[in-house]
Amino acid sequence: MALDPPHGLYLDITGCAHLFGGERALLQTVCGALGRRGFAVSAGIAGTPICARTLTRHVSGKIIADGEEADAVGPLPVAALGAGEAITTGLRRAGLKTIGDVAGRARHEITARFGAGFTHLLEQALGQGDAPISPRKPLPDYIVENVFPSPSPPTM
Repeated sequence: MALDPPHGLYLDITGCAHLFGGERALLQTVCGALGRRGFAVSAGIAGTPICARTLTRHVSGKIIADGEEADAVGPLPVAALGAGEAITTGLRRAGLKTIGDVAGRARHEITARFGAGFTHLLEQALGQGDAPISPRKPLPDYIVENVFPSPSPPTM
């Protein structure tokens, strides 16, 4: 499990879906449990975390098989990538309205205009690259520490 700020959560379910009756049953179990506790839930399962997150921004409950990521996210608007307002506006001004439009362009063109970080994000959403999720918790805003002097060693 890892956080996807500001409101997301990643779960790595690799190799455990069969314990819940398959991916569909696991998805329904998790969504049901969170929904009963008052959370608004939009969930999906995909081969990469970025692909799943991209999908859940517009469609909930989808399960994407390995190799089908590009077809699944292609028709979604570029805003679903979550790349930020400046990049999304730039893509729209360039006439690239869907993720499929952007994916159809040469990578060097996209990198030159929008940066390597965006190209990496696009490749992950298309299932062509992956970044493991990190279970690290974010550091707290404030840390308080009280240090006392060490006692002197006993003398003999």
